[in-house]
Amino acid sequence: MEIWIFICAVIFVIILVLWKKRWLLYHAWKIPGPYSVPLVGSAFLLSATKDNFFDLVCGKMDSWRPVTKFWVGTQLYIPTTRPTDVEKILTNCLNRSPFCDNFNDIMKDTLLTSKGSIWKEHRKMINPSFNSKILNSYHDTFVKCSREMVKILDDKEGVEQTDFLRVIWEKTVDGALATLTNVKPHVVKKRQRIISITVRYEQILIQRFHTIWLLIDFFWKLSNLHKEHKILCETSHEIAKNIIAEEYMSYETEARNDDTIESKRFLPNLTKLNRTKQITREEILEETNFMITVASETSALTVNTVLTILGIYSDIQERVYQELVSVLPDMEKSPTQEELNRLNYLERVVKETLRLVPTIPLILRYADEDIKCDPYVFPAGSNLVIPLVLLHRDPDVWPEPEKFDPDRFLPDEVAKRHRCSYIPFSFGARNCIGLRFAMMEVKIMVATILRNFKLQTVGMKSFKDMQWDYMVMLKAKNSRLRFEKRKF
Repeated sequence: MEIWIFICAVIFVIILVLWKKRWLLYHAWKIPGPYSVPLVGSAFLLSATKDNFFDLVCGKMDSWRPVTKFWVGTQLYIPTTRPTDVEKILTNCLNRSPFCDNFNDIMKDTLLTSKGSIWKEHRKMINPSFNSKILNSYHDTFVKCSREMVKILDDKEGVEQTDFLRVIWEKTVDGALATLTNVKPHVVKKRQRIISITVRYEQILIQRFHTIWLLIDFFWKLSNLHKEHKILCETSHEIAKNIIAEEYMSYETEARNDDTIESKRFLPNLTKLNRTKQITREEILEETNFMITVASETSALTVNTVLTILGIYSDIQERVYQELVSVLPDMEKSPTQEELNRLNYLERVVKETLRLVPTIPLILRYADEDIKCDPYVFPAGSNLVIPLVLLHRDPDVWPEPEKFDPDRFLPDEVAKRHRCSYIPFSFGARNCIGLRFAMMEVKIMVATILRNFKLQTVGMKSFKDMQWDYMVMLKAKNSRLRFEKRKF
């Protein structure tokens, strides 16, 4: 008798769940996609090891393009690579996907992970710190960091380099500290820990993603990985607290004028808003931790990938170098902002790199309401996925999509494409606030290195030879370069 009561109870629960999701199921049924198993979904079709995950998922999703759906348990995910769909999603859906809850311990309510209402308030507060006048004030700092990086590479000339990402990353951390916070990099004694914490944190997230039982919070919180994860988050927040404390201390001791450029930068601006009770100290901690970590990592990865690709294609590297010689003939003189803006071919090289290798390879949004994308309806309650790697390599938009061709970004070529066919920094109101910050830093670093060194890759002859790790962000895992000092 008891067994029948249990079976009836289970059936009742299943019917109740299905009834609550009837609208979701109705529209999902009309969208093509792989088969799924009740309560499990179709995510098992994407199962792979950490080593081949990126290639396998790209291959699977490429075969399902342009619009598909798959279930992960009871969560519906709808990937699309149609630019018109992408524009509707990024214009109308400003809330994060529940998947972003995985980042809550370290990022919580930040510009990346917060819900729409909190995001709007924070974005409004932070926007003034990224206007052109303030960004231009970062120029000399980026030049200084780039020259320090050249001095480090000078000592390793001619030696095969497999760790140059670390060298770049250290300097982008210094750049983030010196620009966004006004805190001198040498004051933050544990700044090297920012890199090691970020690397290990991402490794743990990926390991959790690839271990089915760890996706269940109950088992995750019992695991040793969760304990390590918690320690990393606490250490990361402690570093951010020290940075914020240093900013408050410098403000009090220097009697800083609130009308200066320095006072309007990211962290000084937030601390000023804190004194007028517009933002809490905890919110400042979260945004500072996020901004320094993400700004330094994304810039470092982009510079690393650009240099690797230029090492593969010596003809493109030579063309960039000739442009540098033309625009920046004086090797000893720092490039001005006006000169930097004239490096058009270098900018096209960076853009083409981000087309093929978007640092953050996908965008996730939550549908608060039905989104009509003919002939489908993406129902409220679904998770909308924009796989940038596939969007940027759509053969209908990009002829020979895996060919590295910077001239795709000539003005006449750009005008032919939908504005959402290329969005490495997202699109719409919730786009990346650090777009111009990152482009300035990347261009200065690449220009400085190429003015000093000729690059050559080891073991790679084309872009297709590059291999990738998906560790939340895309990282080249077989980059090996030789730096040969240029003769003047």
